[in-house]
Amino acid sequence: MFQAVRFGLAVVLGLHLSLSLFAQEPKKPLIPHAQDKPPNDPRDPETAAKMMTVPEGFTVEVVAAEPDIVNPVAMAIDERGRFWITESLEYPRREPGVGKDRVKICEDTDGDGKMDKFTVFLDGLNIPSGVAVGHGGVWIANSPDILFVPDADRDGQPDGPAQVVVTGFGRTDTHELPNSLTWGPDGWLYGLNGVFNYSHVKYPKENPNFKEDHKGWPLTCAMFRIHPRTREFQVFCEGTSNPWGIAFNDEGEAFISACVIDHLWHLVETGYYHRQGGPYPPFTWKIESIVKHKHQKAAYCGIHYFDSDAYPEQYRGKLYMGNIHGGCINVDRIERDGSTYKGFGEPDFLTANDAWFMPVVQKTGPDGCLYILDWYDRYHCYQDANRDPAGIDRLKGRLYRVRYKDSPRTPKGFDLAKETDEQLIERLGAKNDFIRWTATRLLQERGTANFTPQLFQNFLNTRLQPSVIHSRQAMFVIAAITPNLNDDMFSRFVSSLIFMSPSADELKLRQSWMIRILGDTPRQSQRMAKSLDSMPAKFDVKSASHQEKLQYAIQLNKLPTRSSGVLKGWLTLLSHSDGDKLLPQIIWQNLHPRLEEQADAFVAILSESDFLKSKPVAELMPRVADRILGRQKFDAEPVAQLFVLLRDDHPQVGRQVLDVISAKVQSGELKGEKLDQLKVAMAEPLTPLLAGQTTHPLASDAALLAASWGDPRGLPQVRRSFTTRGVQADLRLKSLSALISAKDDGVLSAVSDVLADKDQSAEFKSQVLLAIARLEDAKVADAILIQFAAMEPSLQPSAIELLTQRASWSMRLLAQVGEKKIAATAINLNQARRIQALKDKDLSELLNRHWGQVRDTRNPDRDKVVAEMKSLIRNEKTPGDPFAGEKVFKRVCAACHKIYGEGPDIGPDITLNGRNDFNQLLSNVFDPSLVIGAGYRVCTVVTTSGRVQSGLLVEDSLQRVVLKPVDVGAKSRTVAASDAPVAVAVGKQEVIPRDEIDEFKLNELSLMPEGLEKQLTPQEIIDLFAFITLDKHPKDPSAKRLPGVSAVSPRNSLNPTDFAVMVGEILPGFSTSESGELGVGLLIEHLGRDNVLRTHPVNRDKPCVLSMKITPPADKKIKLILDVAHDARGDWRLVVRGNGQRMADEMISKETCSKGWRTITIDLTKFAGQELKLDLVNQANDWSNEFGYWGGARIISE
Repeated sequence: MFQAVRFGLAVVLGLHLSLSLFAQEPKKPLIPHAQDKPPNDPRDPETAAKMMTVPEGFTVEVVAAEPDIVNPVAMAIDERGRFWITESLEYPRREPGVGKDRVKICEDTDGDGKMDKFTVFLDGLNIPSGVAVGHGGVWIANSPDILFVPDADRDGQPDGPAQVVVTGFGRTDTHELPNSLTWGPDGWLYGLNGVFNYSHVKYPKENPNFKEDHKGWPLTCAMFRIHPRTREFQVFCEGTSNPWGIAFNDEGEAFISACVIDHLWHLVETGYYHRQGGPYPPFTWKIESIVKHKHQKAAYCGIHYFDSDAYPEQYRGKLYMGNIHGGCINVDRIERDGSTYKGFGEPDFLTANDAWFMPVVQKTGPDGCLYILDWYDRYHCYQDANRDPAGIDRLKGRLYRVRYKDSPRTPKGFDLAKETDEQLIERLGAKNDFIRWTATRLLQERGTANFTPQLFQNFLNTRLQPSVIHSRQAMFVIAAITPNLNDDMFSRFVSSLIFMSPSADELKLRQSWMIRILGDTPRQSQRMAKSLDSMPAKFDVKSASHQEKLQYAIQLNKLPTRSSGVLKGWLTLLSHSDGDKLLPQIIWQNLHPRLEEQADAFVAILSESDFLKSKPVAELMPRVADRILGRQKFDAEPVAQLFVLLRDDHPQVGRQVLDVISAKVQSGELKGEKLDQLKVAMAEPLTPLLAGQTTHPLASDAALLAASWGDPRGLPQVRRSFTTRGVQADLRLKSLSALISAKDDGVLSAVSDVLADKDQSAEFKSQVLLAIARLEDAKVADAILIQFAAMEPSLQPSAIELLTQRASWSMRLLAQVGEKKIAATAINLNQARRIQALKDKDLSELLNRHWGQVRDTRNPDRDKVVAEMKSLIRNEKTPGDPFAGEKVFKRVCAACHKIYGEGPDIGPDITLNGRNDFNQLLSNVFDPSLVIGAGYRVCTVVTTSGRVQSGLLVEDSLQRVVLKPVDVGAKSRTVAASDAPVAVAVGKQEVIPRDEIDEFKLNELSLMPEGLEKQLTPQEIIDLFAFITLDKHPKDPSAKRLPGVSAVSPRNSLNPTDFAVMVGEILPGFSTSESGELGVGLLIEHLGRDNVLRTHPVNRDKPCVLSMKITPPADKKIKLILDVAHDARGDWRLVVRGNGQRMADEMISKETCSKGWRTITIDLTKFAGQELKLDLVNQANDWSNEFGYWGGARIISE
């Protein structure tokens, strides 16, 4: 019998299983992400345009292409119709400083629809990721800076050196740099930053707003804005992922497209949105996206609200988004949903039918057509660019126009800046969104210089029936120039707009903008603040629209006052939110910081009013209680008063408030003097609830709180609740937490009884084990280990999770491992790391002796494992069973990963993320620490009481650290083999008070343990990948496999730095430094065989040598099996050497091969047990087509 051996793993994988040899497998293989098949050859621009699919009546035209534009990233269109394009030749470079990138001006001087003049405006840039033109110059995002380059005369030449407006943007992730500089309707310049691009933005000394003591703005994913005149910087809102693209609709609302998470978001000022990863600020109430549908894949770049009469009506008033992996332009329709919107998918507008198509910007041009900027490269993803910089095509780039029939082109000499104020005001009603917005910007600029407001007012007062769009744009002009108007002029402007409102809905929209304008204007804000107490009465909240209420809620926080009228205003709005989803979240985001100093005033307002009769107000109270208890200057009295207001009239909300208080007591956030204050404050409110015969609905909840601090009035009832089997599990677990908090003497005995009870569910027991981790009692280990062998196999991993959290418990656990009572494999890698983090010398020695050494850096040998697994999966003749693979997935992956809507939110949702490419997927599964998203790094905390905890960081504040603990690996490392579902206690957040933290560390290794290949059989691995390499569920008949699973990405290279990667695709572990004619090639097929490597002798006398080092197992018969072929026009000599000894010398030719291929077997038994340097030599014969073709190499042990 023969068995294939995976060297280095010492794992027997099965009868005649092919072994992928390994030595120096490169870290990152070369297959482009998210392509459904190996990319086609690049097409010339005209051919690429002709192959695109667009609706009937439309054509795609090439406006500009390489060599005139290359690697385009960002784009702006100025008032002359000139296209300003940034080019990046060095992406994805991380280092700041002078670069080779530039801003280029593209012009159509003869009006034929094609760019014919190209001018470099500025060079020496370093990945310029955003550009905007206006207000006297050019604005450029060039991380770490936002630059302003003056060009007042608009001649396309800088008037002076670039000025740094703000600085401090990061370069930790250069595909998430500050981007999408876009003029907003209010005249501010908006931009975006990504979730893993850590930034700390500050004013430079040259900025007029600079102050030495200004702390700046730490941020990651956010929308920011800059005022072009004052140079003021603001964070507009935060959240999402790596957004790229800003669109403002005709109501002036902002939309962005994002990657990985949902693709479409409506952003409003002060909102905090769902993050792809990383902790949220304390007390955040996150806002979700506006869509429930998905388009192809999950990488979006650019978004534009298109509204032009150059297209038929059905294509107007919609959002157009670039889908990079999908190779298309997606379209979404939006509809109002209260103060926010809902998005609905529409048919794709354009499909490129070209894997190189990468739409990065979409904008309406002066002629009303949609223009699309195309990066055009085989590599869509930064990971490809990072691992194979030489594979990036840096010399291509296209700009397309999508034209409907014979729609007019931009006239020669087009220049809106030459038009008079009257003409520009007329342009505000244009049926082309580019014309409207550009006219708006120009009037806003003139409003800050020599624009005559009187002229504008006269126009508004005398014009007959202006269109809705026309007067809206006038409103946006007013929004920007308001600071320059006196009060009388401002009032007359407002009256003009309101008078012209054609409908009640339009009037409410305009009034919402008037509220926004007032809040953004310091002088008007001061006037509002002076009369604030009467404003809620003046503001007719009952008849106000959702938009008006939303803007009022936002602007209230800008008023220069700490008056309680602001709090009353928010409560008034909240009580009339009428089911609006967004308004309560925005109110909370603005309200909760004020509770730091105004909690007493807030509770006083509630006590003197009927606000709590409103359901939205009442439902906010648990958050209010949590925020008040989290204040730096602790005072429990406001919470006690709040509870009294809720206790009898709103018991359900009162129960939630008690839960909040109990949780903070039990976690240790409230202890010492704080706890003493709380007990005094709550004594009177709790007394009637703790009376012996009370029937109050909150009696048991009051008992839980009282028991938490050891009050004898609550302890007996809580003890009974935990030990009584018929009580609901949730109440029993709450009771257990209270008893642990009180350090109740009998709690460990009661827990032992529960664990021994065969009638208790494994899930309940698992939660019990999780809870008792807070017990500081060495006896816990004995209580658990006594019952360990009798525990259900599905419960044992939770017991191990518990026992690895304190030194004394871990010592007892490892002793039993040493005695062979518990298998070492019961402890997973993350648990071993946790034990190591305790830094106990004796404990670490035990761990090393009985479990193995723990690394704190990535294992470089994982490269070899990835190579082996690739060979196993790709070369398996019998495809795996995806339905069997789904069962494997549920057993080993579903504890952390969601797929097709099922599973927890611990690791990334891999429905659309991480499965774009076979090689990426292999790396993620078998080398999980190679690339770790910042939001998925494990945080390890050692407390002052000696407990060690690990998990994902949810919150990191001055008061506390919150972790989401996970028992990763438990489902695949059960002590006794079982296919039963495993009860793993995960997901419940652990709150650790800051003053109890002795050590805090973000680990460099992934939460996902290595070694999956040791836990599964070869067939299970094949089945698992048959499931996860499908782009849809296997029940879907349209499901297809990812690219690269069965076919390599074809490529040729003459660059020696590429050779190791390419050779490793077919012969893992082998590498070469030299290859002759055509270099090294990867072929999809050669002479009937798939996935082939091609080499060539360096010259007539110097062969191409493929080498690797291995150590074959001792006491085995070892054979090397090679599959080789010749060129149809030639032949070559194969020489195989082992440690310099010639083991084979064969002619590979038509005469010696069958159908071009030959299998050669070589005996290597003499090298068993010793280090072997193996050379495969492609040697010339007669120097005519001496190409060597390699189909694979296998080592078989007998």
